Amino acid sequence: MDRLRDRGALDLVAVVTQPDRAGNRGRLTVPAVKARALGLGVHVLQPVRIDKDALSEIVSLRPELLVWAAYGNRIPRALLEFVNGRAVNVHASLLPRWRGAAPIAHAILAGDKETGVTLMEGTAALDEGPILAQEPTAVGEAESAGDLTQRLAVLGAGLLERELPRYIAGELEGTPQDGSRALPAPKLTSRDGELDFSRPADELVRRVRALTPEPGAWTTFRGERLVVAGSSVSGGTPKEHGVLEVHDGHPEVAAGAGWLRLDVVRPAGKRTMRGEDWARGLRDIAGARLPS
Repeated sequence: MDRLRDRGALDLVAVVTQPDRAGNRGRLTVPAVKARALGLGVHVLQPVRIDKDALSEIVSLRPELLVWAAYGNRIPRALLEFVNGRAVNVHASLLPRWRGAAPIAHAILAGDKETGVTLMEGTAALDEGPILAQEPTAVGEAESAGDLTQRLAVLGAGLLERELPRYIAGELEGTPQDGSRALPAPKLTSRDGELDFSRPADELVRRVRALTPEPGAWTTFRGERLVVAGSSVSGGTPKEHGVLEVHDGHPEVAAGAGWLRLDVVRPAGKRTMRGEDWARGLRDIAGARLPS
């Protein structure tokens, strides 16, 4: 938003974002983009979806160009037609790979070594618009979805700042996507975060990274949920998957191949802590298993 506003040739007439949602302890959480827009004195709209009433309100502002990123709702065709198709979407993947709501998490889950950002022409179809520009970047071996999201946001802002003037001037020609190479990236839920210790440890590490910070990877220990916010692969004598042991102070779980070290955990009702600190408080763990 700052990059758009700072361009003298553009007048940012409004920001459309999601409604405030209930966060921790039921308190309303204000979207970061709303907070920034209000700080800049920019008008903010927060419809649950862009229905007839919301469309009418947006159109009344007479926009000539639409720009969106990770908005979370479909953009109606009527709004695109109002701006004569002048619309761009910043997407956090190298399209057509990973179309959908969770491209970053799915890239990590799949073990992709590279991802990036795509600037495409905005269309009513989900992430199917012609590609205007892309910028790749390597995925860090220990990078969580949260860390990668922050890095791609900066990369995407730079790409938009660099290429939007060319798009406005008619100097960018979109390249149609190869739909045969498209992969879906649906939203992940808490159910996707449950760790299956019959799977190899390296696969489990990717799942922890992909679901951190939200919705979180987890298992159960003695009937209570245990969130795993950081993990790594460890060697050791193979044992039946799910066995929990403490090795040199570190809690580790036997996986289908290798051991999963629990580096950062959040026990039910407690703060996030190092795995070693959690392990020090364990009692009578001989024969313990996860989940349990």
